[in-house]
Amino acid sequence: MKSSSISNIIEKIKESIVVVKTDKNIGTGFIADTTGIVITNAHVVEDSTDCEIQMSDKTSYHAKVIESNFDMDIAFIKIISKRVFKKANVLKRKDYNVGDEVIAYGNPLGFENTVTKGIISALDREIGGIKYIQTDVPINPGNSGGPLIDKKGRIIGINTLKIADASGIGFAIPIINIVPLINLTIKKYKLTPDSVYCNVCGHRNISNSSWCEKCGAKLVENVEKVKNKNKKCPECGEKNPQDAKWCKRCGHNLDLE
Repeated sequence: MKSSSISNIIEKIKESIVVVKTDKNIGTGFIADTTGIVITNAHVVEDSTDCEIQMSDKTSYHAKVIESNFDMDIAFIKIISKRVFKKANVLKRKDYNVGDEVIAYGNPLGFENTVTKGIISALDREIGGIKYIQTDVPINPGNSGGPLIDKKGRIIGINTLKIADASGIGFAIPIINIVPLINLTIKKYKLTPDSVYCNVCGHRNISNSSWCEKCGAKLVENVEKVKNKNKKCPECGEKNPQDAKWCKRCGHNLDLE
C-alpha cells in the first residue's frame, strides 16, 4: 500500500470518522448512516446516555447512546442534528486475507486523527467467545471503536483491544459479523423518527407507549397545551414542560443550561 494511496483513502474517509467523548472516556467511532448514527465500542460509552461527537473539522455535536451490546462490545450513538452526514463505506462480505495491509484510524491517548499502517496477522482469533481480526497495528486507549480500513478504503473491522504488555498485537471486531445488527439498528431508528425522550430520565422510547419504558413516567406528547410554562431546548428548539430535565425530542439535558 503506497503512502500516496493511504493519504487518498484518509482524505475520502475522514469525514465519516469521529471522536467520541464521555465524562469518563475518549474513543473513536464512525458514521454508519447519513442520519448521524455512529458505531463505537460499548466499553467506550460504558453506562453513559449522553456524549459528545467531534467531527474531523472540529465541529462538535451533542449525541445520545441509543443501543449498547456489551457482550459484543458494540454501541450505537445518535448525533442530535438535522445535518446529513457522510457515512463510511462498510464492507459487507469477506474480502481480505492474512498478510493484507490495513490502516487503523483513531485517537490514541487523545492524539486525534492518528493513522497507523499494519497487516492482518490472523483471522478468526477467538477471545472470550468472540472472533477477531488480529493485526500488528498498535491499539491504544482512544483507538477503541475506530475503524480498521482496507486498501480500498472500506471498513473491515472495529479496533477493540490489545494484549497487555504486548507490542504489535491488536484485535478488531470483523464488520461482516455485525452487519445484521447494524442494519437492524438503523432500520429500528428510521422506523421511529418521532420517538420520544423521557422528560424525567432521558430514556429514548421507540414504541408508541404513553409511558416511559425505563422509569414509567408519563410521556409528554403535546406540550403546546401547557401555556406559559414551556422550557425551550437550546439544542433543537423543542418546547418542554418547565420542570422537564430532558428534552422530549432530542434528549438534551436541560439542567445543563
